[in-house]
Amino acid sequence: MTTHLPLPSTQVAEEATKPRMRFLYPLAAVCMAAVFLAPTSGDAQPSGATKLRPDQQRAIELALQSVDPAMRAMARQQLAASFGMMSEAQIAMVIAQMQANASDAKAEPEPAPVADTVATPEDLDYNRAQFEPVIRKHHAVQTRFDNFANTKFAAYCPGRDQYARFGSAWRYEQGQFTMPSALATWNVETNVQVAAEAYAPQDGRYQFDFSKVRMTFDEKAVDAAIKDNCDQVHAAGRDFLAKVDPVIAREDWDGAFKLEQWTQGRLEPIRTQLAAKFDKLSPGDFTEIQLALMNGKRVK
Repeated sequence: MTTHLPLPSTQVAEEATKPRMRFLYPLAAVCMAAVFLAPTSGDAQPSGATKLRPDQQRAIELALQSVDPAMRAMARQQLAASFGMMSEAQIAMVIAQMQANASDAKAEPEPAPVADTVATPEDLDYNRAQFEPVIRKHHAVQTRFDNFANTKFAAYCPGRDQYARFGSAWRYEQGQFTMPSALATWNVETNVQVAAEAYAPQDGRYQFDFSKVRMTFDEKAVDAAIKDNCDQVHAAGRDFLAKVDPVIAREDWDGAFKLEQWTQGRLEPIRTQLAAKFDKLSPGDFTEIQLALMNGKRVK
């Protein structure tokens, strides 16, 4: 059984994945201005060091407010090169855009911090008192089902050699119909521990609904389902032998191989049919318990 780590509550998960926006709009405005507001060839300034006007200096300082301090020296040089080529009207537009962006950023409230809630030992005991008896009872009925079903498989279904033909260096067979039923895990204590640590809530006291967990099974219905499907396997096996025997007699090994593939393929829909019956008749796996634990209603 795979052990999964506990899932965080929806509220905490949303907080952890929510993007945290830094105020980068002034720098974006600067880049856009550098591209779209740069002077045309007729407005270009002479090459070489350019003395910046006061309005250009102010634009640089505003833009640097949103830049990491460690990067400001390099950014200042780049901004000076860009702003040094802009007219007073263009710089005014850049400053106005940065100030508007700054106002928008200040108007957006910071999200309220989400307080982590940790269940008390009493809460965890309250939760465990609900799910542990269910897990143990479910495991017990799974074990009874496995033993019952496997006894019926042995009684009704063909053995490995019943529909097979083989010699000293060759074998052609119908194949095994199904694997033994193994709903129950090898250790119920592991089920309880995994549920307590991975599926049960850790942030409070909860009420769980285990009404969908099947705790019984109808032996007569399971017996009938297995017998019906095993009878289909026997019929398919007899059909296989009737076809493969004359092919083997002719030593047509390629034909025998194709018949083996054909008869093994005929078992798949019979398996699918039985699996659908077992989905309704068996106690099922751990899924319903897991879903109940993950969808409990908080009471504290």
